[in-house]
Amino acid sequence: MTNHPTTVALLGAGYISDYHFQALRSLPNLEIKAICDLNQVLAGQFAQARGIPKVYGDLPKMLEEEQLDVVHVLTPPHIHHATASQVVKAGVNAFIEKPLCHTVSHCQSLRQLAESSGQVIGVSHNFLYFPIYEKLLTDWRSGELGQIDSVDIVWNKALGQLQGNNFNMWLFQDPKHILFEVCPHSFAHVIHLLGQPDDLSVQVRDQVSLPEGKEFYRCWEINGSKGKTNIRIRFSFIDSYPEHYIHVRGSNGIARVDFENNTYTYQQHTPYLLDIDRYLNIARMAKDSWLQANGTLTNFVLSKMGRSQNAGPFPYSILRTVQSFYETRHNQLDERLTPAIGEAAVALAEWVAQEANLPEPSVTPQVTPEAIPLSSTPKTVLVLGGTGFIGQALVRRLCQEGYGVRILSRNPSGCPQDIRQMGVELIKGDFTNLDIVEEALEGIEWVYHLAKGDGKSWSEYLKSDVEPTEKLAQLCLEKGIKRLIYTSSIAIYYAGQNAPTITEETPPHPAMIQGSFYARSKVENERLLLALHHNQGLPVVIFRPGVVLGRGANPYHWGIAAWPYNSVCYPWGDGTNPLPIVLVDDVADAMVKAMKIPNIDGQSYNLASSPCITANDYLDEFEQESGLKFRRVRIPNWRYYLEAVLKWGIKRVGGDTDAAFPRYAELDGRSLAAMFDCSKAKRELDWSPVEDRTILLDKCVRLPVSEFFK
Repeated sequence: MTNHPTTVALLGAGYISDYHFQALRSLPNLEIKAICDLNQVLAGQFAQARGIPKVYGDLPKMLEEEQLDVVHVLTPPHIHHATASQVVKAGVNAFIEKPLCHTVSHCQSLRQLAESSGQVIGVSHNFLYFPIYEKLLTDWRSGELGQIDSVDIVWNKALGQLQGNNFNMWLFQDPKHILFEVCPHSFAHVIHLLGQPDDLSVQVRDQVSLPEGKEFYRCWEINGSKGKTNIRIRFSFIDSYPEHYIHVRGSNGIARVDFENNTYTYQQHTPYLLDIDRYLNIARMAKDSWLQANGTLTNFVLSKMGRSQNAGPFPYSILRTVQSFYETRHNQLDERLTPAIGEAAVALAEWVAQEANLPEPSVTPQVTPEAIPLSSTPKTVLVLGGTGFIGQALVRRLCQEGYGVRILSRNPSGCPQDIRQMGVELIKGDFTNLDIVEEALEGIEWVYHLAKGDGKSWSEYLKSDVEPTEKLAQLCLEKGIKRLIYTSSIAIYYAGQNAPTITEETPPHPAMIQGSFYARSKVENERLLLALHHNQGLPVVIFRPGVVLGRGANPYHWGIAAWPYNSVCYPWGDGTNPLPIVLVDDVADAMVKAMKIPNIDGQSYNLASSPCITANDYLDEFEQESGLKFRRVRIPNWRYYLEAVLKWGIKRVGGDTDAAFPRYAELDGRSLAAMFDCSKAKRELDWSPVEDRTILLDKCVRLPVSEFFK
């Protein structure tokens, strides 16, 4: 065997890709040669941030040009067969993120193709590689648990994709698709522990209506048996307290794998009397849980310091899964990675889908410009980010005023039905893609830029936000756009208790810029746009909204408090100072007014109502309207700051060069205790925001809370 490095490529640049990249980076004698994604801009950003040399938007081209040993297939489930087949036919091994495929027939076809071509395919069922699950497996197979009476597998966790309103994903095209996207994690546990059940019954409830007539069911209850063992599987995708565990009851004891807390506990009788037996079991479980919790926390801290590969239970399980594949692919593949288990998990998913007896979804057109009914009004206004919170309110107002609107959005499926019915034109695309932006500008007179970038480093913000904004502005100059209206943020200001009254003349505060890549990118974008205005006559107007609330807002708003969990909040400061709150409809009103008012190019406007609602007021109304009770934790700024410095120190020791040293003023400024003078917008734009406290409480708190919990 030669000593040349194993050459690897990633297919897909989505959420899971970074976990695979970090795992691969830990392996010796391995080289990540390329990444491929249909969204080549996204792939390019991923590659640049991680030092991957080649970027492709076409899989056959990558397979032809690169000499590869393995491709990690990290695409949506419904294209696993098509993509993995191309990889295998090219003489390359495939490591496939679960599920193997989304149908049994495709699983069988892919397995046969791999066997005939002599290639290895592995399936990443990473929850089989949690060390706590391996402890259960050891006790199960050794007979320690005795004869198994019942197995309960529970996955009760909020679904991020459902909360993100990205309903154009394959996951939401059919209510049964969840069984092939998320549920294979638990189905793989059933197969690995017991094999296929002998019988099944399924109950489905809690239907959610999605755009375009689609449906999603948030609760699934699956009951069955294998021999004398009862099986119960529960899935709940409701946003509530998370729990994910396997509970096994045997004749000799009970065992519980708690994936959320990363603990394994085992309870069996001692030789002592019943009451003492109970005490000793409870004490032992408490001790074991405490020791395991300490281990998890220690590994997390050491990983941030670069002293451990165990960054957390989930990434560590992927690391171990990837390591296992590369260690066993030349010999006998670890059983947990085999296509046999992958296919069996998909077969169980198909069985559950059949027993659920759900109606077939109605066929609806894809969200494309051609599929959206357009009004006859010429499209003269382009809104970047028009499916976001502020963007939706802006588009509604523009349509009500009679303007023809075109929306460029990464996620057109997030556009509500009422806006679609207004005859807007939807174009799917990222504003970082210059070709798509130039196409979207055809016939446009006014441009609203509400899109924003993202990233974990300043270089990522430059690529995803600052550079695209500058290119957009240059295109606006070339096309003769009448006005570019840019949405910035009050996050650029220091707004602590000792700050003077803030006006548009107040300069950005260095601490706010240094402490937040988001604020820094807003400041840099403003600087670039105003420079183009002064030097080349770019007609630009800048808005800096305050804490924007209203219809469609998430009531767990981080402008009000920090929300580490939905039941716990940390009000900024003491929660007693009035906040610069503004209704989203009033923000839209100001932005529409700015279209045609003359002689305001190069101007900026802060948008906030007269402050009359404190964080405590907001939380009181939230609790009353929702019937919930929050745990409000008030932490003094000095403690926040010490914690931030400690986190920074750990990251720096771990080699994180992007970690910025915390600034006390940035933490203090989050209280938004300063006064905001927004008289300029009222005077120059004839802007009249709602300032009545009763109306604001109703529209800013009660309405979004009632919508959120309906």
